[in-house]
Amino acid sequence: MYDELHRHNFEDKTGKTASHFHNYSGVTTKNPDFKGHVHYMSGYTTEENGHIHYYSVLTSPDFQVNGGHVHFFQCVTTLDSGHYHLIYGYSSVYTEY
Repeated sequence: MYDELHRHNFEDKTGKTASHFHNYSGVTTKNPDFKGHVHYMSGYTTEENGHIHYYSVLTSPDFQVNGGHVHFFQCVTTLDSGHYHLIYGYSSVYTEY
């Protein structure tokens, strides 16, 4: 189990700030599947109103859902064009095969 690496997909839109939001998506780091593990995720948003934002965050420890496990994440983006956005959500479900 510890030598089996896995990762999760994620995608959503940021919170609305300065009358707009951005989309973001990506894939977490590959990590072993053991109770309490976390993943690192980073990237940048889509361009809106002539700018983008960057983000990076460690997910919460894994928790079980029907069909596998997920991770919660929450952070703020970089400050660009005088504002930032809140990013939060859940990773895709990972199921052992």
